[in-house]
Amino acid sequence: MTAARILQLNGNLHDSEMMEIVRRFHALGSSRGLPYCVVGGMAVIRNGYPRTTVDVDVLTLKEDWRKILPLKGEISANGLDDCVDTKTGVTIDILFADEDWQMPMGMPDPRKVGEYDEELKANFIGLHDLVQLKTAVYLGKLRENGPAVAAKDLGDVYELIRRNMTKFSREVFQTYHPDVRKQCIKTFDAAVRAGKSNKRGRRDIEL
Repeated sequence: MTAARILQLNGNLHDSEMMEIVRRFHALGSSRGLPYCVVGGMAVIRNGYPRTTVDVDVLTLKEDWRKILPLKGEISANGLDDCVDTKTGVTIDILFADEDWQMPMGMPDPRKVGEYDEELKANFIGLHDLVQLKTAVYLGKLRENGPAVAAKDLGDVYELIRRNMTKFSREVFQTYHPDVRKQCIKTFDAAVRAGKSNKRGRRDIEL
């Protein structure tokens, strides 16, 4: 996929082709009674970090997904992990919460962490559950593949915290899963330090 096509797919969040794919999946899920929530890049973008993504990541439960297969039409799927939006050719990655992902914490249940976004008209994972999930993904990749591969997920966590700073505190992190809490606090502290440094830099310019 070319860089130009990636930018075209993403565009403005509300009326982008990627968001239309998410809405088409929501229509499918609603009509079939499928519990799901959007995770990954689209969930990160929804929470204020304007980056691009080339697929849609959907968290659901394996047995519920099996019940609606095969799928033909705007959303097409034959096998468990072979799903595509036929209008755009964009892959929809189906992630199962009830599988072992070899991460510090398990995948969350989409029925518990999903929230319906009235403006975007689809189910997304909530901010705090997204931060925990992204941190778990980062720590898993760091252990298995090293910092170069894991860096993107850590960057997502940092930006999610930095761009939603008023929603985070050390008290909030005490409610997080113990296996990701330490890394989340470390990332939070880095975002706080960067914010203070930027404020000092602006004052120096003004002076």
